[in-house]
Amino acid sequence: MASGGGGRRPGGADTPWWVTGIKVVAGIGAVALGAYAAARAAEEALREEEPMTSTQSAASCSDDKACKSDSSDSDNNADDDQWVDINDDDEYSDSSDDVRQSSAGERPLVELLEEYYQDKVQAPDEEITAMKAVAEQVAQNITEYVRGRHANILQRDVFVAGSAYDGTTVKHPNMFVLLVPLNLEANMWKIVNAKDTVLKAPGYALVHRANTDFYRPGSSIWDRFLVGTYLNSDLIQRLLEDVLNKVTNRGFTFAYQDYYVTSSDKALTLELIHPVGGLVDHLTLQVVPCITLEGSNGTVCLEGIPHGCLSESAERSARKADIYERDPYENLWYQSTRTKEAEMLQDEDGGCRKKCLQILKAVCHNQPPLSSLSEFHVKTVCLHLCEEESEWEDVMMAERFLDVLKTLEQFLDDKKLPHVVHKEMDLFEGFASRQLGKMNTWLQKRLKQPNGVHALLI
Repeated sequence: MASGGGGRRPGGADTPWWVTGIKVVAGIGAVALGAYAAARAAEEALREEEPMTSTQSAASCSDDKACKSDSSDSDNNADDDQWVDINDDDEYSDSSDDVRQSSAGERPLVELLEEYYQDKVQAPDEEITAMKAVAEQVAQNITEYVRGRHANILQRDVFVAGSAYDGTTVKHPNMFVLLVPLNLEANMWKIVNAKDTVLKAPGYALVHRANTDFYRPGSSIWDRFLVGTYLNSDLIQRLLEDVLNKVTNRGFTFAYQDYYVTSSDKALTLELIHPVGGLVDHLTLQVVPCITLEGSNGTVCLEGIPHGCLSESAERSARKADIYERDPYENLWYQSTRTKEAEMLQDEDGGCRKKCLQILKAVCHNQPPLSSLSEFHVKTVCLHLCEEESEWEDVMMAERFLDVLKTLEQFLDDKKLPHVVHKEMDLFEGFASRQLGKMNTWLQKRLKQPNGVHALLI
């Protein structure tokens, strides 16, 4: 007999197959439901134990003195410490400052300033005399060599300038400037203030070749140093580099065994190693061309100092670049204010202007957070204070030194340091805003701390 879909299984079993399937599914569901119930029970048990665990944790935290606030607060404090203290070294930590302040706070500031000046600032007279003699001898040798071959190039003898001649040397007189005065024909050249040109460069000027209708191009010995119609200081620097190499190679600078002539986009320098045995390790002579011409506002002295060098930080100024790179400011000449600056620092009234400048130079050099400031930055800060203050007697040195620190702090806070003569020139232009902010925060903290200024002199 034929069977339908509900036929029996072989072996005579009466239970249909679909009933067996339902039983299997029901069994699996029961097992799953049991597992779910067990998981819920375990979860409830953990919830009941959680308050007790939290209470124990809090008690443990209160008993342990090493327990701190959350990590986020710790991270914020770490960031603040990094902003205030630029260096993580122990030398500049707060605890180290506290130790130094406690030892310095009991002594008058004027006494610490005098001691600091004697120990870390004042240069021995014999060193100054010896280094001046070496620099002047090199200047004389260059003069003799140039006049022997190019009689019309120099307006006067090469002469020496620098802090040793201004009375503002700090510790070792190992840096001088050799100024090479070029002889330009008065009727062929005209000074153009770069502030009034598309370059917008206050404090700089262009030397323009003029009257070409009467004096044809090529009639001046300086026409080969033109870029366009302007005298180029970089090209003249290459000429002076060639002169300096020939002078040194022919033994004009004594019998120095170790010397280096270095030329970059910033300066041409001659470095002498151990120029006078036992006094200084090296002597650096920066060779700078200069020009004196009559301008619309009287006699103007120009120096071949590249644009931007005065506003650079000390680190950036030390870097060298390729002198042959093209620069839109390559024809600029700096309008020198050396004479004006020297007059402002005169202590004919028995004052302490130069001492304050020298001490501030040493402090900035010895404190890493302020070491990015160049000597010209520090000098400019002091010159601004010289304009404002008239009382500079020795008995006022402590007050004036505090004033000069506050003046520096104010310029850092403003993120702008105007040139003392060329007011539109910002000497902080080469610094990043964050770098100035760090220096300002560091200095503010020292000025606000009890005896914080004293600690700078220990």
